Amino acid sequence: MDIELIKELEDAYKKTGRRIWKRVKEDVSKKGRRGVINVSKIEKIAPDGAVIVFVGKVLGGGKISKKISVGALGFSESAREKINSAGGEALLLGDFVKKYMDKSGIIIVK
Repeated sequence: MDIELIKELEDAYKKTGRRIWKRVKEDVSKKGRRGVINVSKIEKIAPDGAVIVFVGKVLGGGKISKKISVGALGFSESAREKINSAGGEALLLGDFVKKYMDKSGIIIVK
C-alpha cells in the first residue's frame, strides 16, 4: 500500500469533491492482489479520447490505436510504448491524479 498515493487521492477528493478520487482511494487501499489489463482490452472498452484509471498494472498484450490517457499503478514497457505511440499517455497514478484532478468524465476500469 502506497501511503503517499493514498494521501494524494484523499487530498484530491477534499479539494475537488469528486467522488471518483474517493473510490480510487478505496480501491488502492484494499489489500490483496492487484489486477492486470492488456492494452487490447482498453482498446475495446474505452472510446477514442477517453481518460481512464485502472488500479493495477497495464500490460502490452494486443494492439491499441485509440488516443487514450491511462492512469495506473504500473505499466509494462511495451504497454507504455503502445499507448504513447497511439497518441495517448501512460501515467502512474500519482501523476495522473495531479494532471486530471479536476477532469470530469474519467472512466474507472475494473
